Amino acid sequence: MAKKIAALTDYICASDAARILSLKMGRPIPARYIRQLARRKHQPIRFQTSDGVHLLYNRADVESAVMRNRARAD
Repeated sequence: MAKKIAALTDYICASDAARILSLKMGRPIPARYIRQLARRKHQPIRFQTSDGVHLLYNRADVESAVMRNRARAD
């Protein structure tokens, strides 16, 4: 079975992904947290490398990502 080739226009950088999630969740989400979302087992975010170093994340996966608020230990 042939692998479907995804267009690079469907992928965004970590800072844009963090901005989308921050607006969605109503709290700041750091760009470095996006990589952790890509590595999780449940509902991972697909990614591709752009130049061998930088990662690009699938926009549809970022927009549909579900994160829960953690209880604060105050």
